[in-house]
Amino acid sequence: MSNPNLLAADVQSLEIPSPLVSLFELEYESGTTLHFHPGLSSAVRVTTIDGTTLTLNSSQNLSNGTTLTFAGLNTSGGTVSVTKTVSGGNPNNNTVVVNNNTSLTVGMTVTGPGVTSTDYSPIVFDGNTYYALPMEMSDFQIRSDGAHSRPTITVGNVESIMRTSSVFQNGNDGGSSGLSEFSIDKLIGKRITKRQTLEKYLTLDPSSVSTKAIVEYPKRTYIIDAIKQRTEMAVIFELANPFDLQGVKLPRRQIIGKYCPWAYQGLSFSPSTGACSWKPNGELAIEDDGTERKYYFYFTDLDEPIVWKYLIHNASSPSNILAGKTHPGDTSTSFAENALVALSDGSGGYTYWRSETASNTTVPSSSNSAWQQVRVYEPWVSGETYSTHATDSRRNDYVVHPVSDALQKNDATFDFAATSTVYRVLISNTATPPVTPSSYWTRGDQCGKLLNSCKVRYQAKNITGSANASQNTIPLVSLDTIQALPYGGFPGSRKI
Repeated sequence: MSNPNLLAADVQSLEIPSPLVSLFELEYESGTTLHFHPGLSSAVRVTTIDGTTLTLNSSQNLSNGTTLTFAGLNTSGGTVSVTKTVSGGNPNNNTVVVNNNTSLTVGMTVTGPGVTSTDYSPIVFDGNTYYALPMEMSDFQIRSDGAHSRPTITVGNVESIMRTSSVFQNGNDGGSSGLSEFSIDKLIGKRITKRQTLEKYLTLDPSSVSTKAIVEYPKRTYIIDAIKQRTEMAVIFELANPFDLQGVKLPRRQIIGKYCPWAYQGLSFSPSTGACSWKPNGELAIEDDGTERKYYFYFTDLDEPIVWKYLIHNASSPSNILAGKTHPGDTSTSFAENALVALSDGSGGYTYWRSETASNTTVPSSSNSAWQQVRVYEPWVSGETYSTHATDSRRNDYVVHPVSDALQKNDATFDFAATSTVYRVLISNTATPPVTPSSYWTRGDQCGKLLNSCKVRYQAKNITGSANASQNTIPLVSLDTIQALPYGGFPGSRKI
């Protein structure tokens, strides 16, 4: 995370008392990023601290008892300077032992008798070590209209030093062992990022000052598009914006539909399909007064909540409705927001609803926005009967499966598994376990592929408290809109 406040104060001053430093990051291949700087910083700096043993960015020959001065910045940008004594000398390399490491941080400059500066020492910034390589980026412009600028980057034609066989790579420079079969031509299509900061901010240690460590100007990222010129001395690359490449369109697919193209819960598939990370069992862990509680949210493809049946019915007498949960079918009774009710269908059955508003006296119906239709599930237990509805397949029985410790379908003590989900019966049966595909069952918990389908899950809220967790989960009307949505976007033209 960058901290622009210090830079803002610097650029607004009459004069900036610190040189600008450019750093480059080249994404060579997956998992391999090369870090370079143009080789213009001559300061000797601390790169790592291991107890009282310090690693510097260049080799030094320091005598025992030498007093060294370490200078840097604190988290507010103020100057810090401390002195330490060399304890035991150093074997003419880039490590030195001092009497203590109090107040020392990675990135501090080192001065004192015997300290020799070079203009090709590595630089440590944001936890990365950048090695010197002659390079320069030019022709950089920012335009509000017209064609995007295509800057160039000039690099010394020294590709051999990058290879595994290079003497430079195998020297005591702190670098890696090189890249096998490296060549300049392999850089075409690679991503390069230019980072800039003031030299004084190289002394901020990411491991010590957290997010305030990274003080830099906005990053500039480009794609190496072509070799513009190559000579014995240098190679000039032409760069392009990531979305300004020949034959590449943005967006990559035409936006012609309204549905998310990701497979529902596809990230859990083996192999994974798409990026939908909603858990297979609909579990959402929520911090509740210092305790993490697990709630289980299920919805139909119409974004109708699917809740445990015995939040409305009496588990001890399944045909009866709990007190206060019966809607009279008229305007004589007021219901609170989020109230779950059963409404008689006049034929011995019920439809189920959630009140969307407070003091709700209206009658539930599919055309009344003050009510949201709800489906109800029971645990699947072998030997119990699960039935279809005579006229409306959406009112068929719903079950959650697999679960443990359920002896009958009105059991209130069952536990969810990692793969528990809701199914809807297609053919009445008593002993066919829910699976898909199946002639007897279909998934009841399905994604509607709309933005709202994502919101009701990832931004779901529930009444807090242990008594409202697990199967007692009631999705509330209000959503936790602070939570980000991993929505797949609109390029889908059909449901997948």
